[in-house]
Amino acid sequence: MPAIAVEKNDHRTAFSPLQSEILRMSAELFPGPISVEVMSDPDSPSESWTVLNVESAGAPQEIVKTQCEWHERLARQFPDAVSTVRLSILPRA
Repeated sequence: MPAIAVEKNDHRTAFSPLQSEILRMSAELFPGPISVEVMSDPDSPSESWTVLNVESAGAPQEIVKTQCEWHERLARQFPDAVSTVRLSILPRA
């Protein structure tokens, strides 16, 4: 598998083993750069989640199909992460 190019906004030096596995799965479905952001709701700052920003090329139907596969695999392989990980897809030409 090619190396995963990742940018993070929270300046932690390492990913947890779970985060690394989720990144690996995400890179399989969305080859290309992945940026990782830790976000929270200003009204509930104690609640935070990790957002994986990915790029995807192709027809909208294919992008949605891949997005659905990502969510299904996340729920199946990493059920404890479902409520704390989000996916953001930037379509590209």
